Amino acid sequence: MKLFYKILICCLLLATGQICRAQEGLAVAPLFSGRYNTDKQAVVVLIKGSKLKDYNLSLFHSISVTDRPDDVALFEAAVHADSRKADNSETVKSGDNTVAGYYQLPPASPGKKNRFILFRKTSPGEATLIYLEGDTQLDKLINLFIRKKS
Repeated sequence: MKLFYKILICCLLLATGQICRAQEGLAVAPLFSGRYNTDKQAVVVLIKGSKLKDYNLSLFHSISVTDRPDDVALFEAAVHADSRKADNSETVKSGDNTVAGYYQLPPASPGKKNRFILFRKTSPGEATLIYLEGDTQLDKLINLFIRKKS
């Protein structure tokens, strides 16, 4: 039985390493390292595989925080840094504040999937950060996640 748990732990560590590499080279990468997984003021969602096939996505990883202005500031700074690398983007501002941003980043390396960052801030202490990978385009994701709700 101990051997089973050792194998299970190794598999989980390998899977976590693969997911962390997905954001390799991005400022948002440390935010998706697992630090929010047990935080009671955060909701972390990770979906990969066949459930995303209909959307031409292979990875969906999101973090939502509530009552965390310091974390929201970290999200904003990381998104702002990564937005400079975007091939395609759409930003929604209220005055000088970015309330939402949608960014398509180049693949991590040639032949890899497109990478996307979606960010939405609903208050100074509440925000959602989403990282996606797939063979789709930013405009399709915006229609899927944003405009479809309207």
